[in-house]
Amino acid sequence: MEQQEYDEISLKELIMALWKERRIVIGFTITMFLLAAIYSYFIASPSYETKSVLMIKAPTEEGTRYGTYQFPSRNASDYLQYFYNNDLLEKVIKENELETTPESFKNSIVLEQEEESNRFSVVVTNEDPAMGQKINQDLINRFIIDQRILYKKNAINSFILNYEISIDNLKNSIDTQESLAKSTKELLDTLEPIYTLQKSLFNDPEAAAAYAKNNNLDLSTLYQNLMTEEYSNGNYLKIETQHLDIQTTLISLRESLDNKLEFYDELIAERELLAISVGTENEQSILNNRLDVFNDKIFVISEAYLPEKPVGPRKALNMAIGLVLGVMLGVFAGLFKNYWKTT
Repeated sequence: MEQQEYDEISLKELIMALWKERRIVIGFTITMFLLAAIYSYFIASPSYETKSVLMIKAPTEEGTRYGTYQFPSRNASDYLQYFYNNDLLEKVIKENELETTPESFKNSIVLEQEEESNRFSVVVTNEDPAMGQKINQDLINRFIIDQRILYKKNAINSFILNYEISIDNLKNSIDTQESLAKSTKELLDTLEPIYTLQKSLFNDPEAAAAYAKNNNLDLSTLYQNLMTEEYSNGNYLKIETQHLDIQTTLISLRESLDNKLEFYDELIAERELLAISVGTENEQSILNNRLDVFNDKIFVISEAYLPEKPVGPRKALNMAIGLVLGVMLGVFAGLFKNYWKTT
């Protein structure tokens, strides 16, 4: 009972203290409210939002005349993070002559991705609606160009590495086959394709009888006559077949090597063109449909529009915050003053 009375007295004293210092509370409240209003209406610059809607086709692999390029990720979100890349932001800042840093510029960009969808929005906030629209468009264009160049470069380097390995393997295979061809040729040179055998006609009665009949001879007089017979050398034919197979394999390997070297030279030339063109006025010339593996992965569904109404500052919200903050400061100041007097 005594505790309840004490709590009631304490609450009553608190209310009375605030009532005595109501001018301070009201003063702080009005002051903070007016400051928030002045800031919102006269100091804070209006800000405008421009929005683009895009769709990204999650890449998996892309077939080219040099082979199939495998993309490092199938998650569309991984590619969207490049919008916050400092290199990209610096290019857009330079193109539009903005007086800001990449970190500050990054705060004016928001990516909004729809759940379970490849659609996403790029929202840019700026004090100038026309500049905001241009920045949004430049950001999208620069992102697409940079991604196409980046993955063209990755594809070229990947194929060059694969071709270097393949060319080395082909050269080793050709050396091996040439060595086998040489050894089989040397072996063939030591063999005769035909064996010639001589034997008496009497060793083959049927042949002797036919010979005597055709020449009107007495069979008994043929015992000294010899018969020549030729036989194919089976070992020679076997080695010759192996040699021909090796020559056929060599022809196929050399044709494959010539094709690989031709493609390899094209890749080297494309890489050199890429190296001298990136960062120059001719940068887009390297997007020549050769190894442009990221070309059809980004689609602009809705381009940035010119906003008419500002989205900030939020005047009502700012004044509401000022009002609440003024009440809190006024209560604190009033209680502190009352405490100072009583003690």
